[in-house]
Amino acid sequence: MKYSLAIITSLFLFGCSTTPLQDRPSAEVETRSAPKYPMAAVNNKTEGFVTMSFDVNESGKPVNIEVIKSEPSNVFDEQAKSALSRWEYHPKVVDGIAQVDTGLDVTIEFKRSDK
Repeated sequence: MKYSLAIITSLFLFGCSTTPLQDRPSAEVETRSAPKYPMAAVNNKTEGFVTMSFDVNESGKPVNIEVIKSEPSNVFDEQAKSALSRWEYHPKVVDGIAQVDTGLDVTIEFKRSDK
């Protein structure tokens, strides 16, 4: 009985331990999702860009996405925000613990490939 209790306790203690995450000073993009090109922009042969600010939460998801600047204004904004929301990041890690990384920005360019 003593031996089985010791084995069960050992399995519990070692089986439940987690390996701390390796420190990472800032979030790093893992997977990007391409934005959809709006049909009106395709038909009008419009190109442009959208610059957004955002945070990356502890799970590596972009959150609090806001458009800082876009050219032309409001043409690509929704598609850019939608694409960024699908990106996946390795989160910022401090002392082995995932942290929110704030104040990030990215620019997504919309260029036609049929030139």
